[in-house]
Amino acid sequence: MRRAFTLVELIVVVIIIGILMAIGIPQYRKALERAKGAEAYAGLGHIQEAEKVYYASKEVYHQCDAGTIECTDAEEKILDISLPQSAWWFKILADPTADPPVFTATATRRAGPCNGKIIVVDQAGPVPASNDWTPCVDNL
Repeated sequence: MRRAFTLVELIVVVIIIGILMAIGIPQYRKALERAKGAEAYAGLGHIQEAEKVYYASKEVYHQCDAGTIECTDAEEKILDISLPQSAWWFKILADPTADPPVFTATATRRAGPCNGKIIVVDQAGPVPASNDWTPCVDNL
């Protein structure tokens, strides 16, 4: 005599898998967005350090072309950095007329549930008011 699963047992297993998916998928999306945010912070950290080195040698901060939304490969070579291009646009604006000169580097989320959210750093570090990206992740 062959023993098989009953319909009730199969339905219970499917319901349990559905509940686990309902819990797991949102957590996975949050973890993915947090990882992409960490990627942006790392890229902005590279920009900040590279700008300090550039400033030490030229006494002015470098900026990406203000007419474009993202840094090009040529600008990355000038700063000797490699930026993650998958999920973020990076832009650097410098003000050489300020005393002392200042720069602002911005990472803008390119796609996904937090599309358009920004993270900003300047020569002093992260700009606290720019962390409107974090609530987006928390609300997923």
